[in-house]
Amino acid sequence: MGSRRHARLAPLSLRIITEPTTEILSQLYQVEVSAHQEPWTQDDIASTFSDNTRCIGLYLKEELIGFAVICVVVDEADLYTIGVCKKYQGLGFGTKLLAASLRECVKMGATRCFLEVRVSNEVALHLYDRFGFTITGTRKNYYQGSHGNPPEDAYTMVCDLTQQPFEDIEAASA
Repeated sequence: MGSRRHARLAPLSLRIITEPTTEILSQLYQVEVSAHQEPWTQDDIASTFSDNTRCIGLYLKEELIGFAVICVVVDEADLYTIGVCKKYQGLGFGTKLLAASLRECVKMGATRCFLEVRVSNEVALHLYDRFGFTITGTRKNYYQGSHGNPPEDAYTMVCDLTQQPFEDIEAASA
């Protein structure tokens, strides 16, 4: 899918990725590199696959353009990572991916979801705020810094999953 103009019209699907094949890991890594300034390695991504995690893939036609990894232990979830390929950012796809991820957290029994986000990532902060996440603290120099980027603090955030109308938020972005 080459054109952003046509991306909103193409079939979009969300799928749980259960089998971390070499091909899938390569695709996840390509998204990771496109979406983040300090991307995880392919091995980091591979290590997240376990019984209590889910990798939710966002596909445009058959092209993987985004993914999120969540982990649920008892009734608490962590959003480990979420990202959409740079060329598809700003089209509402991140909203759809986050809504699907939080719905999956609820299906797995979570009542709260936690995450960390760069203090400078205003786009993500706005998205998380729309979903009811609130800042609970700051982790100093959480992001190590690389590729010429200095270390950066992260906000810790939490969302009460029992109070969220995910479908309403998702529909408002369509």
